[in-house]
Amino acid sequence: MEISIIAAIGKNNEIGLNNKLLWHIPEDMSWFKLQTMGKTVILGKNTHLSIKKPLNGRVNVILTRDETYRPQKGVIVCNGIKNALYEFRHEKEVMVLGGSDIYRQMLPFATKLYLTKVNHEFEADSFFPEIDYDEWDEYYYKKGKEDSKYNYSFHVYSRKSFDSLIR
Repeated sequence: MEISIIAAIGKNNEIGLNNKLLWHIPEDMSWFKLQTMGKTVILGKNTHLSIKKPLNGRVNVILTRDETYRPQKGVIVCNGIKNALYEFRHEKEVMVLGGSDIYRQMLPFATKLYLTKVNHEFEADSFFPEIDYDEWDEYYYKKGKEDSKYNYSFHVYSRKSFDSLIR
């Protein structure tokens, strides 16, 4: 199973403020949909609440420690990362959608990163974890085309093999 993380991050790894995104870039929303459609997506309860509904065309898995949480139909609740990864171990690729605590917990298991980098500093209360880029190979880059008040670009990284890290 490929464990992939997808996120849009500001210049200082900002991802949100008051449980909301910091920008609206339609091309990024299209990129997100393209990369996640038809896959199992794992997200935290607060991220799910901010979206307000299950994402169509995807298996929605909500991670929460709240054992009483009963969301609307169309989502699966797991009370831990191990449970979620075991339950979906036969999937080709699962996509981790956040928030910051879920990203932090899943980053050590991730084999691929899909990052939209927004070249701007934002006020934020939620951040993506620091990435040691020496552990990752970038194999895709595309500059954002859309007219936006922010410069942005799309990047995909794959984790270097363990063997290459110990040389």
